[in-house]
Amino acid sequence: MRKFLNVYTSQKEISTYKKAGEISVKILKELINITVKGSTPFEINERAKFLCKKYGVQSAFYGVPGPKNPFPGHVCVSVNDFILHTIPFSKKEFVDGDVVKIDFGIVYKGFYTDHCVTFGIGDVTEEDAKLIRTARLCVDTAIKQAKPGNKTGDISNALQTIAELEGYNYVTNYVSHGIGRKEHGGLHADPKILSYGKKGVGLTLPKGLAITVENQISKGSAQLILERDGWSLRTKDGEKAAMFEHTVIVDDEPIIITKLD
Repeated sequence: MRKFLNVYTSQKEISTYKKAGEISVKILKELINITVKGSTPFEINERAKFLCKKYGVQSAFYGVPGPKNPFPGHVCVSVNDFILHTIPFSKKEFVDGDVVKIDFGIVYKGFYTDHCVTFGIGDVTEEDAKLIRTARLCVDTAIKQAKPGNKTGDISNALQTIAELEGYNYVTNYVSHGIGRKEHGGLHADPKILSYGKKGVGLTLPKGLAITVENQISKGSAQLILERDGWSLRTKDGEKAAMFEHTVIVDDEPIIITKLD
């Protein structure tokens, strides 16, 4: 079995990680609450910055190195066909029917969190509501596979199967991943877990391994276009997309560090 650095089994480590998740979820809930018709991504970023300072934590995203420049925001706010890594500086107001993805994480006592939720503004179409429900179901189902002795492919297969059964395309060039303390890989650690795969294939999951389980699915093409800012990604055909993500510790009953009601 491959050895990973980001494995946490002591009660002290798990307790600290759970506290990190508790703070991260508290902040994300506040960000969701202010994401309403008439508010803007810029306002969400400013609030995230304020709340990180209030709770004495760092944004997990701010300053992450990129192909052109470090990420300048404290949160990712992606709307409609923008699917992930969107810089949250837009002052365009949300309107009824928008599909919004808020991706957020913190650093607390060295532990990183990373989680994302998708939701609609006001009245969304049933078609968009189904897209959101399916993205969440993909991740919720895949998390159940985060058990000791299972393979990374078991998680990948669950993500793929639900998406395909419901008729959606899934992004393949962004993946679930390991996560943990800064010295163990921080925000992006091993292993990489694809959004597609076969059961029983891949690396074996040890008890205590900290990972993210995430997906991005689209009503249309899952091919992405990178904006000139070097970060923001949108679907090639302009169709709406959804994303969910949780930070999870592998266990007989997987521990969802970023559990959101």
